[in-house]
Amino acid sequence: MSIINRKHFACYYIFMICTLEDLRDAINEYGFLPFFRSVIPGLSLEEMVDRSIWFPPDGMGVWDWKTDAIEMTGGTYGKFFCRAPGFVSAEMMAPLLAYRRDGYDFEGFSNDGHAKRNEIRVYSILEETGSETSTFLKAKSNMSESSFNEAITGLQMKGFVVISGFDYRLTKDGRKYGWGISRYAIPEAFFGEELERKIDEYTPEDALSLMKNHLRKHFPGADERSIDLFLTVRK
Repeated sequence: MSIINRKHFACYYIFMICTLEDLRDAINEYGFLPFFRSVIPGLSLEEMVDRSIWFPPDGMGVWDWKTDAIEMTGGTYGKFFCRAPGFVSAEMMAPLLAYRRDGYDFEGFSNDGHAKRNEIRVYSILEETGSETSTFLKAKSNMSESSFNEAITGLQMKGFVVISGFDYRLTKDGRKYGWGISRYAIPEAFFGEELERKIDEYTPEDALSLMKNHLRKHFPGADERSIDLFLTVRK
């Protein structure tokens, strides 16, 4: 993207997102892109997007691009940033999951008491198929709305579940409409064994150091406390 499609923010430049291709490029450059304003000033789709496509009168704009962005970047989407949603690039996905999992697979994580009962229940359902819609998971887990949301958010923050896409209703002429239904997946089931190998290349400490340096490079004005808060699991 050329400099004319960037805007100045504090002492650095951020993308001005006007198209799906701009969104792809921003995810790939920054590695992490929260949908809404985050603890790191300037690092969010909300702050970078052209306002004409935030809620355009003739459609959903950027809200409609989430599945396409996942596919175009080879990355993922989920509630990773202080329990709020956003994108992670293919490059940053393995370090983030390695750090959040703290060296565990899910069996060891749950055996050592780090997973809550409802998180174990939801994960066990996904283990059977690898990917399911939120509608199916809620019904199958037999939880209240609030209990399910807490469990699925916890699994995303801890690095064991991602959103692989969104299912939409279609009009007769094939256009999407309404809010997309989240489709959740175990990362290894969605991305394959290659992701598991990449995760194993990092210690949690090395993964954290890599991600911190990456964020410092792009957002030199961000303080250490904000970067720590952005990357850490908040229980």
